[in-house]
Order: sequence, then C-alpha cells, then structure tokens
Amino acid sequence: MAEFSKLVITSKGQALIAKMLAGSGNVEFTKICASSTQYTENQLQALTALSGIQQTSLISKITRTNDVAIKVEAAFTNMGLKSGYYMRTLGLYALDPDVGEILYAATVETSGNCYMPPYNGVTVSGAYVQLITTVGNAENVSLNVDAAAVATIGDVQDLQKQISDLEAYIGYTDNDIYGVEVDFTNKKFTRLAGAVNRTAGSGFDNIHCFGGRRRCNLKNDGTVSAYYGDAAFTTSGKMTDGTPVQVMVEQPKFYYKVVPLNTEIITEGENHGQHIRKARYYVSDKPKTGFKLHPAFIENGKTNDFIYLSAFEGCLWDTSANAYILDDSQVADFSADMLSSIANAKPASGITQVLTRKNTRLLAEKRGSGWEQSYAATVACSQLLMLIEYATFNMQSAIGMGAVNKPDDGNTNMSDITGATVNLGNVSGSVTNTEGVQIISYRGEENLWGNIWTWVDGMNEQNPSTFEEGKHGKLYIADHSFADDTSTDPYKDTGICPCFGTGYVSAFGYSEEFDWLFVPTEKIGNSALPVGDFFWNQNPGWRVTVLGGGWKNGANAGTFSLHLDNASADRYRIIGGRLVYVPSKATA
Repeated sequence: MAEFSKLVITSKGQALIAKMLAGSGNVEFTKICASSTQYTENQLQALTALSGIQQTSLISKITRTNDVAIKVEAAFTNMGLKSGYYMRTLGLYALDPDVGEILYAATVETSGNCYMPPYNGVTVSGAYVQLITTVGNAENVSLNVDAAAVATIGDVQDLQKQISDLEAYIGYTDNDIYGVEVDFTNKKFTRLAGAVNRTAGSGFDNIHCFGGRRRCNLKNDGTVSAYYGDAAFTTSGKMTDGTPVQVMVEQPKFYYKVVPLNTEIITEGENHGQHIRKARYYVSDKPKTGFKLHPAFIENGKTNDFIYLSAFEGCLWDTSANAYILDDSQVADFSADMLSSIANAKPASGITQVLTRKNTRLLAEKRGSGWEQSYAATVACSQLLMLIEYATFNMQSAIGMGAVNKPDDGNTNMSDITGATVNLGNVSGSVTNTEGVQIISYRGEENLWGNIWTWVDGMNEQNPSTFEEGKHGKLYIADHSFADDTSTDPYKDTGICPCFGTGYVSAFGYSEEFDWLFVPTEKIGNSALPVGDFFWNQNPGWRVTVLGGGWKNGANAGTFSLHLDNASADRYRIIGGRLVYVPSKATA
C-alpha cells in the first residue's frame, strides 16, 4: 500500500499565498504530476519543478475543507502507458498571476510500493489522489476545474467497476473468491480462483458460506436455541421444557457474480430471452467490486446476515392435537396447523388433503412472522453453492442418487421418513436407511432431491394459451407477498422464458437482474451432462413450480430438476413442502 509524506508547500507556493493574502489574486490549481524521481522531504520546499515526470492529471475536483485548507482530487490510470514506473513524488501545480504555472507543493512516496504498471491492452490499473493543503484563505481559491479532467469520485468508482468486469472476463485469481466456469456446449467444468485445487467437502469447510452452514434448533420467534453438537440440540421438534423448535440449517450470507461469457438469443420466437452457453459463477464471503449480495439474503429491500433453511421435508404440527403428525394423516387444518421440520416424520403430502402451494404457504406462515415455505431465491442459494463446491450440476453423481428408485403403488405417499442423515450433521453425504433406501444431505439439508417433490414459492410462470414445441412461457419472481397466478407487483418479469416440453436440461436462461436463477430454456441434454436433471413444462396458462423429484423419478431427479406442469389448484400425493425462516420478514 502506498504511503506519502506530508504535503510541503514550495517557496514559490508560499510566495503565491503571500500575494493572495495581500489581495493580488486567487489561487487556481491546474494539475498534479507524478514523477519517478526520488526526492527527500527536505528537498521539496526548494523545488521549482519536478524531474522525471511520467504522468500528468488535470484536477478533477477541488473542495474547501475549512477557512484555510482545500482538498484537491485527481486520478491516474495506466491507459496508454507504455512503460511502468514507481510513483515516487507527486507535485501540485497552480497559476501565479505574475509568473505563470508554478510547482505549488509536493509530497514523496515513502513505502516504495506505489508502482504503476504499463497497459497491456487488457488490465487497467489506477491511482486516486487526494491532496489537502493550506492556502491562507480558502475563499480565495478557484473551485473551477478543467472539463477535460478525468475521474471524479464517481468516475473512479465506475473505473473500479470496469476493472472488476475485466477481471471477471479474464478470470479472478483472488484466494477469497471461489468459482467455476461452465461450458454448457462442450460439457466442461473448470474450477476458478480460490476453488482451484480444492475438493468438495473438507476442501470448502474453511469458507464461511460453505463451512458456516450448520444445523440448529429454531424457535417460532426466530431465536436459535442450540446448534448441532450442543447438548441441548434435538431433532424431535421440542426442547426438554416442551418449547417447539424446528431443525433448520443456518446459512451465512455471501456475495456472488455471474459472468456470461457466451449467450445466445433464443430464435424460436420473439422476445424469448437468451440461453447461457458459457458462464463463470463466483461466490465470496466478502463484498467485492462488481459482486452482489445473493438475493436469498434480500427481502423486500431489507438484508439479512443469515437465513434458515429446512433441514428436513415438512410434516405437520396438528394444533388441535398439540402434536406433530408423523404418518402423513390427511387431517390438515389450513387455518391453524403449521408446517414443520423435524426428524422421524413422513413428509406431508396431498393424497386427499388440499396441500396446494397456497395452502402449504399458509401452513408455513402460521408458524409465525418470518416463516415461509422455500421460495425461488432460497432454493437458488443452495443450488449455486453446490455448483461451485462440486464443479458440476449433477449432484446425483457427486453426492448420491437419493431416494429415487422405489417401486410405486400408485395410491399412497411412499416417501421415507425424515432424519436418516441426523448423524451426518453439517456434512454432505448419503446414508442407507433401515428400509435400504439411500438418503442424501447437502451440508445439513436432507433430500433436496428425491423422496418427495416440494413446492417452490415466489415463482409464477405464464404459458401461452396454445403451448407447443417452439413456444416459451414468461417467468415472474418475487421475494415477498407471495401469491399464485399473478405477475403484478411485487412480482417482476425475469426476461427468462422457460421452453415447452420435457427433456434433460441443456441450457438455462439468462438475464442480468436474475442471473442467479437456474431455469431451463433448452432440453437436449442427457442424464449426465451438461446438467443431468430433467425438466417438465407442457401445459398452457398459469403454472406453479415443484423441485427435486420424488421416490420414483430415478435419474430424472436432481436439485436442478424443475417441474412446471402444475396448476396452482393442484395437490398430489407426490408433492410436499419445506420451511424457510428469513429474519427480516419477522420485522416487516
């Protein structure tokens, strides 16, 4: 980091101040020059000019800080610079009404670290300079600047963004940024930046957004009562004193960036958006220039340091019986009962009870302020982390097939009870339960795919009245005030248009605002690559979303497996729901 000495006013600068105090005129600053000559601080007062000047910047901004001092701002970039140099001395120039332009003040760089590299045609480097100097009477300083000057503070911030964009396209190398490049066309995945040479699992444990995920007990008011490993932690749904608690996964906030290296306009019809053909996906625990806070941590404009994701598929709390329903008895009271997340319960389904997406939403919200069923942004949060950690979309090959190959009787809810991965705790992996069925978990979230489909809120699709091959729907997204079959505020048009039909995903849609979504727009892949998950979207009109696949879906299932065929009034024995808790919703 560059360090500079105090700014020394030269003898000519002092003479100009004397003239100003005598009423002979104003001080007008003109430029700042950067020199590679190494002066000592004792030499500065006597200087009349700098030798070894490498760059000159016009003054971009002058501000009076008090009655006798001003702040002068300018910026240097390496655009057009053919040879690099060490910025060893800065000189501030001003106009003397009698002798013309003079060296008014100077400062020397003391660390030896202020290097301006040559421009290589790709990487732009910059230095932003603020010099504060006394003038005797600040009222006599001209605040006008040359219109040709570069880099106000806003310009510098814009420059930083441009530099970040260039870095993104070239590829970040920062150790605290973790990424993967996905080439959908060539079915290739490449680890990037801090993810290089890391392996999934323990290789990501020291990254907070991955290793900071942990199962916990959450009270209805959003208070954490215990974490996995604590003596008080329970998966039963109740503390020892009877206080109800849900088993959730605490997810720390993180920042992300998607770099679309190659997109393709969808040509089957008009205004159908874009396929993404090649992209880089990055996350960081820290805010970075050009990165955005993941939308899972933003709700109606309010931000959250943590959100809480369901550890298990939802069962019901029967308010009238004051007990959890562990066998999916079809007795839901949608005005009183609550969606839950506990072990040793069969997930709730809609065999005969009207477990629509709307009614699942009511059950979740009945638990209290802040509670919802999982929605588009919270689902996408785990999807992005899995993609970067495993450098693949195919989680069945990375972690396990899951509960997807059971025979189906055609009549009942055949999902397995929750909690088989209790002993995995916060670790990803799979176990075989007492029924011989494989159950998977990603860092605390059990059965994100397989076992039973789950509703996804905040995602409404409107398909054309005549929906056939070559046509596309329109997708609308919200992060609060959820409702079905609507595109009105707070829902937004994503510009992503899901394609008609069924098949394995070969491309996702892309729009800049909703670059965090993984919604299929093409379906000519296979059960392994580039995504390995299946997609359904065949019905006209308004549609709602289910995710993940169920006990009979085999290789079609997966955490990116999206089913858009259902109407909002539908309920089925194969569909349930998952809880989420977002703290800012509790304070709304």
